Amino acid sequence: MSTEKYADYVQAVLKECPDADEGEIAEAFAKYENEFYIPPQDAMRSVLRRFQSGTSPATTGGSTATRQVKKVAGLGELSATDRDVEIEVAIVTHNVRDQLIRGEEKQIAFGMLEDNPWEENGQRTRWDYKDWGPHANLAAGSIVRIEGASVNEYNGKMSLNINQSARVVVLKEGVATPVASNDPIDISAIPKEGYICVVGRVLASRPDVIHRKDGSGSIDVVRGRLADDTGTIGFLSWEPFDHEVGTLLKIDGAQVKSFRDTPELNFGRTTRIEIYHDANFADLDTLNEKSLTSVSALRDGSRDVDAVVQITEITKRTFNRDGEEKFLWSGQIADPTGRCRISLWDDLPFKETDLPVTVQIKGARVRAWQGIPDITVDNAEQMTVLEAPPWDAGMDLTNHAVEVDLVEVVAGPSRVGLKTSGMLVSVREDSGFIMRCTECRRVLRDGICSDCGPNAGAEDIRMRLVVDLDGATAAVLVNKDATLAALDLDVDAMRSKIDEIGEQGFVQHVREQMLGRHLTVTGRSIVDEQGAMILADGCSMEVHDPQMRASELRAQWGWG
Repeated sequence: MSTEKYADYVQAVLKECPDADEGEIAEAFAKYENEFYIPPQDAMRSVLRRFQSGTSPATTGGSTATRQVKKVAGLGELSATDRDVEIEVAIVTHNVRDQLIRGEEKQIAFGMLEDNPWEENGQRTRWDYKDWGPHANLAAGSIVRIEGASVNEYNGKMSLNINQSARVVVLKEGVATPVASNDPIDISAIPKEGYICVVGRVLASRPDVIHRKDGSGSIDVVRGRLADDTGTIGFLSWEPFDHEVGTLLKIDGAQVKSFRDTPELNFGRTTRIEIYHDANFADLDTLNEKSLTSVSALRDGSRDVDAVVQITEITKRTFNRDGEEKFLWSGQIADPTGRCRISLWDDLPFKETDLPVTVQIKGARVRAWQGIPDITVDNAEQMTVLEAPPWDAGMDLTNHAVEVDLVEVVAGPSRVGLKTSGMLVSVREDSGFIMRCTECRRVLRDGICSDCGPNAGAEDIRMRLVVDLDGATAAVLVNKDATLAALDLDVDAMRSKIDEIGEQGFVQHVREQMLGRHLTVTGRSIVDEQGAMILADGCSMEVHDPQMRASELRAQWGWG
């Protein structure tokens, strides 16, 4: 085979692998291009790794070389140099589309697959795949054995190639659910994963750099944000993206990935991006106005966030990093929907004495601690001080609590500054006096902190409750002041009561007072895989009036 076409790439490999055979290197580049449609510049990293490892690719055509099959149980056992792979996987998504390849229209299939398909609760790794056959027996939901697959690495990301010569054996039938990705969907309807087509206007676009975890270099990318009438979504383009802000685009074959709690569109080589024309589509100013994010809608991992908030508290913290003194402004922000934190890595565009200050924030990113969002602003130019807030200027947001239905609290994100209510269904036995670690504030068990070890402890008071509303249940942890107020006691009176009837007797006393009553709490919520917990700084019960309740029941049932 002639090596002229790949001469420059072959010489680059030979510089790193002088003992490699020139013909085998050229054959490797040809295999990538002819079988997997990967051009030599993109295949360079994989070919180089192959010959650095001392292995050579399986030959094609009339070669009589023995092909060594690599049979694996999991995707984690594979590397970028692996060919002729045999593995059993579950097909998660399967989409078929026409794609122009070297001037010829070809049909390919693509999607996501998972390893370890037989163990119901086992650990699974998920990769993208491309089926160049495409094989008619591949379907979403099926479990298959793939024989003769190969690994592709592109921009540091691993995927599986199912080439035309590969064999697919169906082990468990699935239902084919191909997605017609050329039918645009609303941004508000974008799923958490998969490949979609969307029409949106570019709200933001900026170059960025991703550094490889293995230290082998960096990748130039473009980050930005799209919008339509239904919402906005961030995007990450692995390919050049030169469309200006305000451009209306149709994007076909974008992959949806979730970063922390936030879905994001990924654009790659197979993504089709074209200028779209729709005279009725909302203009940039309208979309910018609609794209403002409320505090209650902030999600961990969001980027390029625009919001109007009121800064109610701000403090400066200095620290030393790598011998250089740095500073960070941090504080509290709020709008009528809730409260959260803010971090600013630059000088304030206003005076501390001006608080509270209403600002418009552009292009911020969101991180979360214990589920609570923190808007991070990298420079002061992202903030514009407003003369007045777009809501009632008389509203005091310093300790503002937004009333939220308990069902929504349980199903929604963690949030600060909420007020909710439900029926009290449980008072935990560890309510009352407790001892906390003087270092980390954890509750001590027999004088020992699980993190800090033996500790003298500091006394505290709490109630641990469970409230319910229409089947939605949340744990409630009531702090000292709120506990004493709810029980109408002071510390000495509570201690005397416990000395009189004992700790368990006191818990039973609280149960007799509170169980079955309607409870209203204020504070913040933490919602995770373990459920919902409300850290309450306020707690009150409905006034229980038997005569009033009897009247309500008579009216409800029509009794005289």
